[in-house]
Amino acid sequence: MSEPARRRAGPPTAVTSVVLVLAMAAVVACSADRVDRSATTTAREVEPVPVDYSGRGPYPLGFARLSLPDRDVVVFYPADGDRLEGTTPVTAYTSADVLPEQLRGFVPPEFSPVIPLDAHRDPPANPDGPFPLVLYSHGFGGFNLIASQQAEHLASWGFVVAAPEHKERDLLATALGQVDTQGDPDVRDLRNTRALLEVENTRTGSPLLGAVDVARVAAIGHSAGGRAAGLLAREGMVATWIGQAPVPPLPRTDDPGGNAGAELADGSALAQRLAAVSPPPVPSMIIAAQDDGAIPLASVQQVFAWLAPPKTLAVLAGAGHNAFTDLCAPIRAQGGLTRFAGSIPVPIQILQLGEDGCTESSPDPQIAYDVIDHLMTAQLRWVFGFDPAPVSLAPAYVESLFPGALSTYETTGPR
Repeated sequence: MSEPARRRAGPPTAVTSVVLVLAMAAVVACSADRVDRSATTTAREVEPVPVDYSGRGPYPLGFARLSLPDRDVVVFYPADGDRLEGTTPVTAYTSADVLPEQLRGFVPPEFSPVIPLDAHRDPPANPDGPFPLVLYSHGFGGFNLIASQQAEHLASWGFVVAAPEHKERDLLATALGQVDTQGDPDVRDLRNTRALLEVENTRTGSPLLGAVDVARVAAIGHSAGGRAAGLLAREGMVATWIGQAPVPPLPRTDDPGGNAGAELADGSALAQRLAAVSPPPVPSMIIAAQDDGAIPLASVQQVFAWLAPPKTLAVLAGAGHNAFTDLCAPIRAQGGLTRFAGSIPVPIQILQLGEDGCTESSPDPQIAYDVIDHLMTAQLRWVFGFDPAPVSLAPAYVESLFPGALSTYETTGPR
């Protein structure tokens, strides 16, 4: 995406405003003695115009760290641009930041790249709110900041994005071999995060005071987080859900790792399980990776066929499982992870999974980021009524924005 496309939208300049006023005055003067028939066109006759949402939106960003009783929640939100003075810029994070301080020194720099951020700590929210709430669920072995690029992007377009740390299956739990996902604690985290944001929305002194519309909620998740988001949608707690290379949103079996297990490779077993439960009763979007080494594309296609309309399926051409995370671009830039095999005590299978979709042979991660950002933003803005129709999701328009970036793109059902 070119640099001009990434410039933030802003208010009209003084010169533009003067020109508009003069132009309207001229129209009024010339029309004093006749009727302008074109002015009788009703609003419903005006065709909605698609919008390229791959660039950042008009809002500056606020960043807050909130706490549930035993875990953190990070929040990105539209900030009041006139009240940033005196707040602290938030410019970067590393994956080591999510580990206890005594463990951070053991993480090689190759596994903890610096990820840039562009936000301010705890500024007052923008007075344009309240804004819809988006709950984000990270994947197995991930952490709550791992999709900060997506969270920043959505916040810039007018959403409050809250991501809890799933301590039972996050980076630390995986590293220490302490994963325990029985009882779906990640789904519980999403419920608790919604409740936490409802409190912050009314708490005096909170930067989010009056900023969160808890009646309008969406859920997004990657991999195991896609399962959590889909399960929350099946409960009817959200208006839409977006799964990124999602594990099927099905009740848990005896798989302790939180993944879908052998049934992902057994199409008939997955089909039987899907047939036994009802799909989420809300609009759905799945964004998958064509060459995903963790979640087979065939299983994603089965899940999509099971979903109720309206629904959208987008498959990133040539992409892999980690094309959705902040870490993909720096991993690709340093030549992947498997080249470090032998120099660090990490199984080769873990390194292969970490670089899935993030090697020199993979597509440019920025292209995937642009596609994901556009599709998510367009879906949310349509579902929450900012856009009167989903024209920004129309196949012809999406193809015109990202030629060749998607191997599959289809939308189904009434809209």
